[in-house]
Amino acid sequence: VYSLVIPTAVGIVLPDQIAAEYSGYVDQSACLDKIFSYMDSSVIPVNIFNKLKQHKSEYLYFRTDWHWSAIGAYYGYERFCEVKGVAPYTMEQRTEKIYDGYKGPFAGKDSAVSATPDTVYAYLPYHSVSMVFTETSGAKYNWPVVANGDTYSAPNKYLIFAAGDQPYAEFTNADVTDGSVGIVVKESFGNAMMPYFVDHYSKVYEIDYRYWKGNLVDFARQVGATDIIFANNIGMVRSSYLVGLLDKIV
Repeated sequence: VYSLVIPTAVGIVLPDQIAAEYSGYVDQSACLDKIFSYMDSSVIPVNIFNKLKQHKSEYLYFRTDWHWSAIGAYYGYERFCEVKGVAPYTMEQRTEKIYDGYKGPFAGKDSAVSATPDTVYAYLPYHSVSMVFTETSGAKYNWPVVANGDTYSAPNKYLIFAAGDQPYAEFTNADVTDGSVGIVVKESFGNAMMPYFVDHYSKVYEIDYRYWKGNLVDFARQVGATDIIFANNIGMVRSSYLVGLLDKIV
């Protein structure tokens, strides 16, 4: 079981001089240390704070949205691979897609923000991976792991990753035949990591605990999971509502 808690932009890219002057600033690095200290020794922590901090000048987070970009998610994946002891597939090994004109939720609140839309970068899986997702109605759809962002409206371009916030999705990697099975338990920050995780398992099951109604332990036994990865942003950890939803499936 891996715990990958994702820092938010304020913890990584806020300039130090502003952080020093802001009375409400909280050191997310210290928070992560505290969070991981509470965990049982059987849980493997994946602390990505320093990895992101090393790349803070890069396009790690959107301006018009609170989410991280596929570039930030890549460094989180790279740190996961270091902890797991496997070689990551580099961004250069992957096909890059670039979609301009993304106007996330902040764009509707401020005209200056709206005037500077984001660019959505995406990096396709290295391997041949198919995806089937199940929506809340129970309907199933075959879908690309990374969809064509040109077909999405300006406010929805972050949804190109793993079909957005779906309760459940199943990924099959035709090139990995060792029978490895991963489960990724996530909220929306985890979406951008899915094109990377799927390269390392024969099967990956993605569960969004906000919408999925099953029992995670029973499901992991049923599918023969070899790894379970919890990939959630640090804001989720302090939400009693979201932690409560996660508790319901465990």
